[in-house]
Parts: sequence; structure tokens; C-alpha cells
Amino acid sequence: MNLDTLGEVLVRTEVVVEPASVALLVDALRTPHAQEVALRLPFFGPTVGGGDSVVGPIDLSLERGLAGGQSFEWHRSFRLGERVSVVVSVEDIIDKGTLHLATVLSEYRDVDGELIQRQRTVFVERKPAEDLTQKAVVDDGGEAGEPGA
Repeated sequence: MNLDTLGEVLVRTEVVVEPASVALLVDALRTPHAQEVALRLPFFGPTVGGGDSVVGPIDLSLERGLAGGQSFEWHRSFRLGERVSVVVSVEDIIDKGTLHLATVLSEYRDVDGELIQRQRTVFVERKPAEDLTQKAVVDDGGEAGEPGA
């Protein structure tokens, strides 16, 4: 994972809440409140700019990575046909022992700049084995020629 992407804007785009796409969600949900639910979540931030718009820039290994969590902050529902601006950025990156954790923030605003929704997606990636081996050598003092503690 590229720890230097902290604070970077990965995607800045506009999308339209397409009635046909919402209808597909409604059909898939098949519940009495499907329309209401579909208008709460017609987009997934990490893919709104295209399949590799987040994974590529943060250099997330799909072989060692997984989705670690998703949270939402709703201010209102989306509206059919409305144009929405989306900004996806790297809000936080943590180097935690054998793992890297990246929090990606997606903010959706209407044409007047009113906040519609915030999504936070956490990605977890196991560090490559060679990184862990190098750290063990340094921690053991082996690289400095000192005996381990």
C-alpha cells in the first residue's frame, strides 16, 4: 500500500442518479421499501470513478487486501435524475504491525454544494512477507551487526 497517498484526492467527478440504475436496484431488493433504500445508496465511492480509481493509486494488493468496513453518514436521500459531484480521497492510512489500513472518504454533494452523503470505506492489506522479514532482521539488530535482545 502506498502510504504517501494520505490526503490525496483520488477521484473528482460528477454522476447522475440514473432512474434505470435505481430501478435495477429496486428490482434486486424486492422489498416494500426498495425505492427508498435504492435512493439512499445508488453509488459505492471506491468504484464511482471506475474500477481502478482507488485500488490503483493507493497500490492496494488484491491478493493481500480485503474490505475492512463501510460506514455511511446520510444527510438526505439522492433524487432521481439529479447531478451529483463526488470527491473520493484518502482520509487516513495506518501502518499497524503486519497490516496497512486505509480509510477512503467519498463525499456526495448536489449542484448547490449541499452534502448528501459521506461514505467511509476501510481497506486492510497484509504486508508482503519480504517486508515482515526485513523488519524482523532490523528489530533483531541483525542488520546493524548487533546481537538481538
